[in-house]
Amino acid sequence: MMRGPSMSPDRNTEKASKPARRNTWQKQAIVENVMARHDHPTAQKIHNDLSALGIGIATVYRNLATMAEDGLISTVEHDGEVRYDRNVGPHAHAVCNVCDGIWDVPLPNNLPSALTPKGLATVDEIDLTFRGRCPTCV
Repeated sequence: MMRGPSMSPDRNTEKASKPARRNTWQKQAIVENVMARHDHPTAQKIHNDLSALGIGIATVYRNLATMAEDGLISTVEHDGEVRYDRNVGPHAHAVCNVCDGIWDVPLPNNLPSALTPKGLATVDEIDLTFRGRCPTCV
């Protein structure tokens, strides 16, 4: 998924007017887990990593939703599951059809303007996914 790098004034105002979020030890553990990964995990995978700490699945889902809402992470839907991505910058995804691995694919900075269809003044989001087989599964 590729998101535009700039935010509208309305979104900036909206973010500034939100109350500060509490930084609990559970949230910190979830943040550290997501930021250390490159595999676009599901909430269940994150919970499996953190359940020994006593962090419940509802806490994982709630914090991931908050992180996505705040723009700290992005979400990727794959095979009906939501996966979480630490990369919030412009990029596409490569998906292996055999092992279901997902990797980030960098995109040229000028891609949104190059692909803007007539009739649109701006492109806010581009979802681009390459599907095939990874080197391990070939």
